[in-house]
Amino acid sequence: MSESMGEVDGKADVGKRIVAVIIDAISVGLLSMVLGAALGWVLAFALSSAAALYVFGWRMGETGTTPGKQIMGLKIVDASTGQLLGNQRGLQRAGLIWVLGLAGSFPFIGLLFSLLALGDIIVALIDDRGQRYTDKIVGSIVANA
Repeated sequence: MSESMGEVDGKADVGKRIVAVIIDAISVGLLSMVLGAALGWVLAFALSSAAALYVFGWRMGETGTTPGKQIMGLKIVDASTGQLLGNQRGLQRAGLIWVLGLAGSFPFIGLLFSLLALGDIIVALIDDRGQRYTDKIVGSIVANA
């Protein structure tokens, strides 16, 4: 990761980002299945949500990585300074993504939120800096570590 005129240069490799998301999704899915089998689905949903917000929000804000991004050599940082986001902005980023995903499961409005979530991903693929709308709102960027 390099800095130029106060902004993080470059765009993280799309292939690495996709593999990182798959790793993260598998880790959350396995946790949810194990908790669901052991504790029931309602409690498992609550605990999985809390764990996901911690790992993908709080911890990501502190370290710049999720498990998948760490394995793939990526880091989420402030788009202007290249510094770590910190806990609050990490939770904001994770919360925005979580709300889009969760709202997609509701009847009627779910289609709208699913389309918004898909649009958020498509924007990252075509944006010059690889930023999702959620990244633009929080001021973050996924960069090579």
